[in-house]
Amino acid sequence: MSQTEIKSTNRTKRRYFLLIAVIILVAAGWSGAWLYGRSILSGQIASQLDGMERTGLKVACSELGIAGYPFRYEVHCDDLTSQDRLGSAGKLKGLNAVALVYNPWHVIFEAKAPASVAIPIRGAAGNLTWDTARASIKFASSALGAVDAVIDKPEAAFEDAFSSGVFEADKAEIHLRTAPGAPETLEGFASVDGLKLLSLPELQAPLQMRGHVQIEGGSGMMAGMDLATLVQISEGALPVRLVLLETLVGDSRVNASGDLVVGGDGTLSGNLEISLVEADALLAALKPLFPPNDNSYAMIENIVNSLKPAAVEVEGVATITLPVALEQGSVRLGFLPLGKIPPLFQVGS
Repeated sequence: MSQTEIKSTNRTKRRYFLLIAVIILVAAGWSGAWLYGRSILSGQIASQLDGMERTGLKVACSELGIAGYPFRYEVHCDDLTSQDRLGSAGKLKGLNAVALVYNPWHVIFEAKAPASVAIPIRGAAGNLTWDTARASIKFASSALGAVDAVIDKPEAAFEDAFSSGVFEADKAEIHLRTAPGAPETLEGFASVDGLKLLSLPELQAPLQMRGHVQIEGGSGMMAGMDLATLVQISEGALPVRLVLLETLVGDSRVNASGDLVVGGDGTLSGNLEISLVEADALLAALKPLFPPNDNSYAMIENIVNSLKPAAVEVEGVATITLPVALEQGSVRLGFLPLGKIPPLFQVGS
C-alpha cells in the first residue's frame, strides 16, 4: 500500500471516529436535556398539586410516573382521586398526558374509564364510562389557549335527592377558545350526537344537540378562575350570549338564541328566542312524556297551534318563533311557567 493510500485510510478512520464521537456527544447532551426537563416537569407537577391542596382541592394518584424518552414526555396518573373543601369527590381510572419535547405547550390527554363523582352538599352522585376520551390542550403563557375534547360512546348515570337520569350517546365534543378579536371573551362550542335518554324510554328518537356560547369577560376561566369568581368580578351580572342551541328530535328541530346574565346567586336571567321547525312532529315526540291527566301538554299544544298562522318560511319549512323569559332561573313562556333551571353554582362555593 502506498504512503498516499495509508494517509487516506487514516483520514477516513479519523472522520469515522469523529462522527461517532459527535453522535455520542449529541446523544449524551440530548439525554441530559431530557432528564433535566423531566426533573423540571416533575417539580411543576408537585408544585401544582401542592397549590391545589392549599386552595382546598386535594388531588392524588396511586401511581404517578414520567416516561417517553427520547422525544416525548409521557405523564401517567393511575387511579386519580380528588376532593374539595366541601366534600365533593371524584375518581378516574387513569389519566395520561403526552407532549413532544420540542413543543411542550401542546399536550394531548387521554382519560381511562370509569369515572365517578359525588357532591354531598347537593345529594348528587354520578358514574361515567366511555370507549375513548381524548383532549388536545394548547397553553399560552399562564393560561390555556385552546381546549378540544372528544368522547366516544359516553354513558352516564346521575342521581340526586329529587331525580335520576341515565343516558348514552355516540359522541360528545367540546371546544373552548378566546374569541377572535375579543381576547377577554370566552367562546365555547359543544355537540352531542345520538343522545338517548334511557331513563325516559317514552322519548324513543335519539337527539342531536349542538351549542355555541360566548361569555364576555369569561377568558379568566382559561386561567383557572371559577364561574362564581367571574360573576363577582362582574359585580354580580356576568353577560352570556347564547349564539345557538339546537336540538334535533326526529324530523323536528328546536333552536334557541338570546342574551342572558348569570347573577350573583348563580341563576340565569334574560330573554331567549325559541324557533320550532316541524312543530307537529315535535309535539308528537314529546306527548308521551306528559302524564295522561296533566294539562300542561294541552296548554303547550294550544299555544303552538295559536302561533301557527304567524309562522314564517325558513328554508322552505314553516317555523314558529316563541319568546321565552328567564328570571332567576324560572323559565316562562308568556304567562305559562315551564320550569326552573337550577343555579350554576352555590353561593359561597
